[in-house]
Amino acid sequence: MSTYEDAQQTVDYLRSYGMDAGRLEVVGAGLRQATRHRIVPVARLTGVGALQGAALGVLAAVFITLVAETTLNGLAVVVWGFVYGVIVGTLWGLFRGLIRNRPDAVITQVLPTTYEVRCPTDELAVAQTLLADGEDGRVEREVIADAPQHKNAA
Repeated sequence: MSTYEDAQQTVDYLRSYGMDAGRLEVVGAGLRQATRHRIVPVARLTGVGALQGAALGVLAAVFITLVAETTLNGLAVVVWGFVYGVIVGTLWGLFRGLIRNRPDAVITQVLPTTYEVRCPTDELAVAQTLLADGEDGRVEREVIADAPQHKNAA
């Protein structure tokens, strides 16, 4: 099966006919290594940082107006909290964007190319019969014997 969802549908189909889900396994096969760059737009991170900074600045300003005595009125404190929050948040988001998008920030993953549904050998004939009877032509379904049995460690 080419996707995990197809393999999971096969397991669900077998379960609907009474097979024990604990003895069926979906296993990734045909592993390949994939590398990709983590690209997050710097402008987006900068904007999100500015919004978060503005929110924190306003919250801090409201807190200050409630607990501290200042020579400024409450609105001025809130406006300055907003301005400082936007400045600090923008710088924080900009630096996060520059760090995330550096050339050496490469993610390496091992991904399966296909998936297999495995079951114990004693249930293989039942599974193959169920899948042969239920073929609808949409998904290639196959079950492989000798699923590893989980043993409790003593």
